[in-house]
Parts: sequence; structure tokens; C-alpha cells
Amino acid sequence: MFSKVNCFAALLALAALFAGCGEGEKGTLSSSAHKNTFIFARGSDAQKLDPADVDDGESVNTIAQVCEGLLRFKPGTVELEPWLAESFTSSPDGLTHTFKLRPGIKFHDGTPLNAEAAAFSFRRQLDPEHPAHLPTASFVYWNFLYNEIQSVEVIDEMTLRFHLNEPNATILYSLAIFPAWLISPKTPPTDIPYKPVGTGPYQFAEWAVGQAIVLKRNPNYWAYTPQFDRIIFKAVPENTVRRLELEAGDIDGIDGVQPAEAIALSKNPDFKLYRGPSMNVGYLAIQTQNVRWQDPDIRRALAMAIDRKAIVELALDGAAVPADYPIPPGFLGEPQDQPPPYQHDPVAAKALLTKFPQLLKTPIVLSTLSDSRPYFPDPQRVASLIRSDLETIGLTVKIETRDFKSHLQTLRNGDFEIALIGWIGDNGDTDNFLATFFHSRAAVPGSATNYSFYKNPEMDHLLDAARRVSNPTERTKLYNEALKVWSRDLPMIPLVHAEQMILLRKQVTDFTLSPTGNVFLGPVGWSSSD
Repeated sequence: MFSKVNCFAALLALAALFAGCGEGEKGTLSSSAHKNTFIFARGSDAQKLDPADVDDGESVNTIAQVCEGLLRFKPGTVELEPWLAESFTSSPDGLTHTFKLRPGIKFHDGTPLNAEAAAFSFRRQLDPEHPAHLPTASFVYWNFLYNEIQSVEVIDEMTLRFHLNEPNATILYSLAIFPAWLISPKTPPTDIPYKPVGTGPYQFAEWAVGQAIVLKRNPNYWAYTPQFDRIIFKAVPENTVRRLELEAGDIDGIDGVQPAEAIALSKNPDFKLYRGPSMNVGYLAIQTQNVRWQDPDIRRALAMAIDRKAIVELALDGAAVPADYPIPPGFLGEPQDQPPPYQHDPVAAKALLTKFPQLLKTPIVLSTLSDSRPYFPDPQRVASLIRSDLETIGLTVKIETRDFKSHLQTLRNGDFEIALIGWIGDNGDTDNFLATFFHSRAAVPGSATNYSFYKNPEMDHLLDAARRVSNPTERTKLYNEALKVWSRDLPMIPLVHAEQMILLRKQVTDFTLSPTGNVFLGPVGWSSSD
């Protein structure tokens, strides 16, 4: 990614930035009348910065300050509004979608935003022969959210049209999320993964890998005036260290703190806790291609053994709800007025396992991650609770822990038995969960999001049919059926739906939680009032 020399130079630059981020003789952040640098600490660094080729929150949250899309969600909602496009229309048959671009917008490198420039970000994903269709990129989102797009046509200088080969009820919402955010067509292809050039309020400046990413203010931003000269995303893996740095005034905001600690800190008048529901699910993935996990009754025994309420109370301090289904509460297709497909019943789980004595002969390897995630602020604690539950029914469990990046790669390749992971919804639609988890086209080794490598033509048919219809009643019926197939086969076990929590210093203004879990710092400012 970077040479050692470049990385060292970046660290020196960051050290200088950190040293100068405060105002006044002692650099006290809380006393500054004006603040030039905003520092946000998180549990891990970004993986890469190509909006078309990421699926982790740290990468997306960095890109969210740099790049924008034709559409966006209104702050705090999943309600669509035009953004880089000033208007859009769709044909009655749902096969064409036309966007009229806003005039006068430029990318950070000075390239004017027009239809040809906008088309670049989509054509590079659509066409394997495109010069910017990087051989190292998987474009996994294109394969399962945008695969109906057949072509991207430039109608005139400021008009862009998408042609679909079949209707996709979610396509407009998917065009508001990060794989559809635009980058400059003049970006050298080798720079795309690590030096994004967008139209957003902040622009890429420097990256000390594993340490921090520095963004600088875009002085020509079209929508409003960004308030900081710099925004720094700092990687601080330890929850306690992030909290202590916030308390010391060294940073301005954090996420991923244990909920009890966040709530306690919120009682300090120096901080404000932003807390609310999020479209997420933390779950246990089961590698269904592994010979000893292929029988659904084995997977059902695991589901009945795990005490999800205990995970909520002991690992998330009550700031979550047990997950009955692999979609957030209230999503289209959620069964109503019926009991969940399985209950905590270790006695029944143990009885079910008597049919599988071979499962008891060797330890089960439970893979988890060391980094805090929004759905698992303390994943190792979750793993310990699950190990205890499984040992109660006679299984022996060995916990294997990796950093987030390595853990994701392990899951994408299917090199595990059972594993803790989660998903945060991108576009507010049920398809974004069920197709991500269960569609066979999302089970490609190396880029999988269907970590269970579950492949079932019946499930594929239901999910494809639901994407083609826009009528909510029809879609609900199809997703009801898809959830019945899931509950019968149980390729993954939902555990929790966690609240999202972000702590900021009291001087921070104009911050809004997003249901997608994305952190948008572009509008954020700093108040000198106490």
C-alpha cells in the first residue's frame, strides 16, 4: 500500500497535527474558542478507500466525508433526496432511471462533474475491461445490489440514464449508498483504493496505515462551508484507551465503547451521548460446507443452546435486543404475531445432539475478532458467553481471535467452522440483509458476504422475485417465505440488534446519527460556549 518511507513521513505529519490540534497554551480542546482539527477515534483503521470495493464501516466512514452520490438519505433517515443529481425520474416499468446533475460542482482535483464524469464510477464496476476495473477489487456490492444494471448512458452533458435488464425495487436506495458514490475519472487507477478523489466536504490528505487518516477541508465545497481545516480518523483498538483519550481532551469523538461506559460518560457535562436504534444484526455464521455442520439439526442445537438475552445483558449492558430474525425489527417481511423460530432451551439442544456423537469428539473452533464493532462492542466477551453455553450441552469449544481485517478475510474465504460477525444495513431494505446473507451469488470465495456459503435454489428464487416487485404486500409475502426457508435451514444464527452509540465532546454541533451507522462529519462544527 505504502512504502516504509512514506508511512514514516505520514507518521511525522500526523504527530505534528496532533501536537497542534488544540488552542491556547496547553492545547486544551475544551477551552478553544475556535478549533481547526477534529479527531475521531475508532476501534480499527480503514481497509481501503475505494467506495466501490469496501464493506467495512471504518472504510465507509472515511469515504463518507470525501465522496458523494447522485442521491443521499436525508440526515437521520433512510428517506431519499437528490444530491449530486438535482432531480431524477424512473420509467413506469422500472427499467430506466434518469438523473439530471447539478451544475457547477467539481471534484477535488478540479474535474467538472458532468454526465460523462459521473458515468465513470459505474462503468468501471460494470465493465471488466474498463481500465479502472482493478484486478485486485472484488466489486462485491455491484454483484448483488446492482447486477440488474445493463448499461449507463450519457444522454447529454448533464443527464445520465441507467438501463436495467429487469426491475429492481431497491435500486434507487442502493444508488444512495457508498458503492455508488462518485470518484474523479482522472484519478490514476492505482490511487483509487488509497487516495480517493470525490466531491465531498473534505478531501484526502494522508494515511499512516494502522494509525490514522487525515482529511483536509474542501474550500470549494458546493453544499455548505466545512467548519474544520482537518478531520483525523485515529485507530485506537482498545476501548478503554479510546475512552481515556476522550476524557483527557486528546480526541473529540469515539464509537465502539462498551455501552455501560458510554452511558456513564454521558452523565459528565463535558460530553454528549448520541444513542439510537441502528439497522444491524450481530450473528453466528456457520460454515455449512464444512462436513460436520451440514445437518440443520446440528445448527438448530447451537441456536437453542445460546442464551441471547444473556449476551444482551452481559456483553452489551442491555443496549440491544435479542435477534429473532436475520433482519432488524420492523423490516419488511418480519413475521408478526408468532413465536420466534427457536427459543433458548439447552435441555432440548443437548437431546438433539445425541444423534451426532461425532460432534463431541474434537473441539469446535469459534472464530472471533479482537476489534470492537457496533453490534459487538466486546466480541471476545460474546465469544466467551457462547463457549459457556455450548459447553453446557456437552461441546468443547476453542476460541480463535484475529484482528478485524484478518477475521473478515477468513470469513470471506470460508476458512472457519463457526464465527462471530455482524452486518449493518446500507439502504434500509430487507434485501440488503437476506440477499447478503443467503443468496448464492454472495457466496464467492474471497469476496463472500454469505459467510455461511449457504446455497439453496429455493432461497435464490424467493429473493430474486422479491427484488423484481415493488408492491409491498407482494414483497412481504415473498420475504415471509424466505424467512421460513432460513428458519428451517438455519445457516446462521442471529444474536443481537445493538443500539448505536457515539460520544462527542459537548462543543461539537450539528451531528446527526444515521440509521445506516455511517458517521457523517461534514456538517459538524465547534461551539465555544460552555
